[in-house]
Amino acid sequence: MGKITLHRIRQAPIFRKIAFGSWRTVGDPSVYGSLDIDVSAALNFLKSVNEKTTQKVSVSHLVAKALALAMKDRPEINGMIRCGGIFLRKDIDLFFQVNIPGKDKDSVKGASLAGTVIRKVDQLTVIEIAEDLQKKSERLRAGEDQEFSQATAMFQRIPWWLSRWMLDATSFLTYTLNLNLSFLGIPKDPFGSAMITNIGSFGIEQAWAPLVPYSRVPLLLTVGAVRSKPWVENETLCVRPILSIGVTFDHRFMDGVHASVMAKKFKECFAEPEKYFL
Repeated sequence: MGKITLHRIRQAPIFRKIAFGSWRTVGDPSVYGSLDIDVSAALNFLKSVNEKTTQKVSVSHLVAKALALAMKDRPEINGMIRCGGIFLRKDIDLFFQVNIPGKDKDSVKGASLAGTVIRKVDQLTVIEIAEDLQKKSERLRAGEDQEFSQATAMFQRIPWWLSRWMLDATSFLTYTLNLNLSFLGIPKDPFGSAMITNIGSFGIEQAWAPLVPYSRVPLLLTVGAVRSKPWVENETLCVRPILSIGVTFDHRFMDGVHASVMAKKFKECFAEPEKYFL
């Protein structure tokens, strides 16, 4: 057998360097699950809302609101593991992954992944969530977010082998010691209570994402594309628009009981969108 031909990449997107320093082993205490929801009522709700406002509201915003309401009902799932123990949060803040396209929007070259936090999501309507997220995403894509630009510049200067140490050190200072590192371009509590990433925008129906250890976030949702699928309702087979949500959570922090309660809340919200999302 011949040798494997390898080529070392010396120049890569910042996100790839961060990913290189994030995960050590597949043995992390992660639990993966999925939730399928009939979004017939929710799609009608979205159509009505988007006809009345200039702000586009999507399924991802509905998922964010439903998650915030689930956390409000069960505050024990709104927290983190810190100093060997569980600490609960006062506010429900959600982190959204934001795709940053490269100079050539039709190519993945130069593309990156960033994120932003929406604060106190349980107190916002889905329209307010959409407005806040759009404003922050536009600032990121335009390079106008000073903290993100500072953090990116900092990572550009460090070597690959130092990225893991840097991320762990930042997590220790920010979350374990609870220090304010905003002077380094690192905002206070940069990741919030849970993460949401929209894979449906890429045409993907379902996927699961790994937890990001240095973020201290114990829960991550992936929002897939809505597809028409066979569905059984009242013992009758029919076709319904179905949303698949991938769920990853830290088993040290949550268990199956919490997951089932969260799933029930999601189904309630999407069945009666006018009641829960406005």
